[in-house]
Amino acid sequence: MRLCFALSLPLLAVSSFAQSAQQTTPAPQPAQQSAPAQQTTPPAQSGTPQLQLRDLPPDAHTPTPEELAQQKAAQMRLQLTRIASAQANWGPAISAPGMSIELKETGRTKTATGTQITWQLIGTGFTPDMQLILVRWPLNQGVTNVMSGIAVDPTGTAVCAAPGAAAPAPAAPADASPTTAPQAPSCTKTMQPGAPVTITASAAKGEAIRVGLVAPDHKHGAAASLVPFPVEGADKGCKIDVILGAKDAELVLVKGEGFQKDATYSLGTESYGEKHPLTVTINPQGHFTAALTPWVPGHDTGDTVVYYQSSTCSPTVSFNWGKDSYKPE
Repeated sequence: MRLCFALSLPLLAVSSFAQSAQQTTPAPQPAQQSAPAQQTTPPAQSGTPQLQLRDLPPDAHTPTPEELAQQKAAQMRLQLTRIASAQANWGPAISAPGMSIELKETGRTKTATGTQITWQLIGTGFTPDMQLILVRWPLNQGVTNVMSGIAVDPTGTAVCAAPGAAAPAPAAPADASPTTAPQAPSCTKTMQPGAPVTITASAAKGEAIRVGLVAPDHKHGAAASLVPFPVEGADKGCKIDVILGAKDAELVLVKGEGFQKDATYSLGTESYGEKHPLTVTINPQGHFTAALTPWVPGHDTGDTVVYYQSSTCSPTVSFNWGKDSYKPE
């Protein structure tokens, strides 16, 4: 099965302005006469309608500044939705059948720039002969090919394989990012053969660490996502998570689980006293995912509360957004 970074969340309803100019044929010009007595053009045949000014098509429309702004906003909404959908699906939804990976934490170190966390990759469903490429998707960047020449050993640990030519990089996931690196260096340039592959990174509250192991032909591979410092609220078995989709919370994902019991409920956000409903589809397993841009006109930063209210449970969660709000823990 082809490993693809497909979008399965419904797209926002987007209306875009499109103006297509009609191609017109210039009106025929009268023929030049060299002598008054000589007819140089055939006479108009009776019954043939003559072209009138009112019959000409209208000029091509030039969009107004307001229409251009609407086009730009629609394109931005579509792009944000595509990014949010790809981020929400990063994990089992795009992994090949029978394959999975997990991040196993091996240590934490507190530094001046944030807590540095190290993970090893543990894979299931891979065979030792598979040549794999490690990919990562950091915030505000594209999906990056980190290194090639990786294998999953019999214990399930991702390791640097024996020296050899680096495997070619896979094609970039089109909906994830247009800036994916075209090639991945061999792991043998920085690691000893047989050494476990490790990932070290810091993260802010709500930031996900997204990684993948992908075969060059995309027929095998798996992806995983982990949030070291969750932003969540829970009540009576219901839980809401807020996950950063971009730095400074310019885009966030709101994920919910445990909500399959309520026939009626209220779900929405509140910021600076303004409440807005969140329209979601709760699947039979009680999960939902929504994309949110929390900015409020006239404010550079703020806090947003996401709430769910019903007779069964009422979880809430709050997060900070805006200028300089992104801070690694």
